[in-house]
This record gives sequence, structure tokens and C-alpha cells, in this order.
Amino acid sequence: MSDTLCREACVLIQELMECYVSRGAAEIEEMYQYLSPDILVIGTGRHEFYTNLESLKAGLEKDQEEAKDIEFIIKNEWFKAKQITEDCCVVYGEFEACENNIEGKKVIINMDTRITAEVHRRPDGSLVVGSLHHSIPYVYQNEGEYYPKTFADIAEEALRRSEILEKSIQLDSLTGLYNRKYTEKHINRMLTDDKTGGLMLMIDLDEFKRVNDEKGHLVGDELLKKVSGILAREAAQASEIAGRIGGDEFMVFLPGDRSIEEGDRLADYLIESIGNVFSGIGLDQSCSIGIARAEIEGEDFESLYHKADAALYESKALGKRTFQWNLKK
Repeated sequence: MSDTLCREACVLIQELMECYVSRGAAEIEEMYQYLSPDILVIGTGRHEFYTNLESLKAGLEKDQEEAKDIEFIIKNEWFKAKQITEDCCVVYGEFEACENNIEGKKVIINMDTRITAEVHRRPDGSLVVGSLHHSIPYVYQNEGEYYPKTFADIAEEALRRSEILEKSIQLDSLTGLYNRKYTEKHINRMLTDDKTGGLMLMIDLDEFKRVNDEKGHLVGDELLKKVSGILAREAAQASEIAGRIGGDEFMVFLPGDRSIEEGDRLADYLIESIGNVFSGIGLDQSCSIGIARAEIEGEDFESLYHKADAALYESKALGKRTFQWNLKK
């Protein structure tokens, strides 16, 4: 007798779920005869808490209206039942509610769904559902994980990935310095928004093509990395910005009210340090540097860049391994 009740209850819940998920309003109306007037239904939505049949009907009407253009089918369903009393059992099970009309859609609805329902037999022998709990597994709880990650953990991981992505967009992939776009962006912000002023040094490696031709591109790449390391350490110590703006061209920006003496000292240091890097691979060469100072309040990157570039051109014309200033306003 108990097997009969459990078997019939499983069939009833299966039919009710299929009716709800994949059939129309008329079929749903017919299923109400199997629901108790005092039925308790808890759905997946925060608002889906119904304590009688009338409130459930009102909720289902809104549900059907919102989903009128979506067709669902049920996959991978299973239901079992556990006897509670002679005339009552609990049905439990699981199914996938999948969107069917998916051609051309980029986002497809696919819900793993769990069901728990109390089913009992009426005096006339028919079955009625007294309560039903419909739930969806917590998507952030992994298989075999008994205590789910908090949203804070998830948000922290998303933030970490976002920061990694942001760095990959800002940085030159070979050297780790700012790339040209972000070098310009940060310096321009300091000049035009913060109005800090400062010194700009344009650095060009002398006869770098010779390194690639005589030593090979791998040696050339390693040399660029070592030069970048010198610039990065200098920038970190003095709150400066260092960037790679071309194949063998670099830029250093010293924000604030900086003196000509500071620019001279930094240029001498870079020429000597970069010369030592070249010496390490048996080449007697270094770099040429052009320096410009933001003399006008609110001067932008473009104008300061052109002044520093003109100074760099003059430096290379004078024999390289030296630096020149452009102090024009």
C-alpha cells in the first residue's frame, strides 16, 4: 500500500512540474484540483512565499505573463518519495528547466531545480499536495564544498582579476614599464588636472639596432629589460613615472617643482648606468637624453613632449651619449 502511495505521488508531482514549466494557462488551471486550498508554497524568488491556493494563483498568473515569450522543457528529471504516515508521503526530486526556443540567443536560461512536496491521500482516495518547496542550488557553492564562499570572497577574487587585467592593459609586456598610452595619460593628468608641473626626460638608446644585428634579438630584449629596471627603480624611489614609448625610446617624468640641477643629476646617472649595461655585452655606447620643463601652468603632455623631443634630437646631433635641455616656454 505504501509503495502505491509513493509511486502515485511521484507521478503526480512529475506531472505538476511539467505542467508548470512547459504548458499553457489552461493546463495550469487544471492542476489546481490537486492542490490543497491551504497549500504552502515556497518558490525560488524572495517574494515567492504563498500560504494558500488563491495567493499562489495570483503569483502564477504574473509568472506566466513574464515568461509568455519563453518556452521551457524539462530534462534529467527524477523523483522519489518517503512514506510519513499511512496516507502521507514526502516527494523529493530534481530536474533541469531549459529554455527551448534558443536559436540566435546569446544568453540561455538553464536552471537546476530541486523539489520537496508533501502529498497525502484524501478520504475519497484522490491525492492532494499540501506543501511544496521549489529551490535552486547556490551557484557559488562548488561540488563537494559544504560551506559556500561568501560574496565578499567572490568579490575579492573578481577585484584581484580586474586589477591584473588593468595592469596588463597599462604595462608594456616586455619591460613592465607603463606603455606609451598610459605614460601619456598619467603625465597629462598631472600636468592639466593636478597642475603639478615637472621635468620630462626623453631617453633614446644610442645605436640600439647594432645590438640586435651583432648580438641577436634575445640579447636586445634582455638589454631593454635591464634598462627598464634602472628606470623603474629610479621612478619608485622618487615618485616619478617611467614608461616605454617606442622600441628603444623611454620617458621619465619628475612631477612637481624640480630644479635644473635635479634634471642634470638624473641625466648623468642614467647615461652612466645605461652605459654600464651596454658594457656588459661588450659595447661602448649608452643613450641620449632630451629634457624639458613645464614652465606654463596647465601645460599639456603634447606640448611638453615636443619640447623634450626637440632637445633629444639636438643631443643626438651633438654626438650622442649626452643630454640637452629645451627651456623654451
